Amino acid sequence: MIYGKMWLVVKPTVGVPLFLGAVAVGSFSVHLAIMSNTTWVKKFLNGAPAAATATVEAPAKIALAPPEAK
Repeated sequence: MIYGKMWLVVKPTVGVPLFLGAVAVGSFSVHLAIMSNTTWVKKFLNGAPAAATATVEAPAKIALAPPEAK
């Protein structure tokens, strides 16, 4: 373990919950930032239909001439 000596300073009964709490707070803050800074996430979670997307027309078919016999 790379940080094995850390547990000589910080007890695992304190360090593990502190670490998991920090992960939970970080995750919550990222999700809160996404929810408050975008418009499409709220619509998506509420079941709004997808926004209209641009359609791409298929290119016209090109008729190929048969190969000439030699």
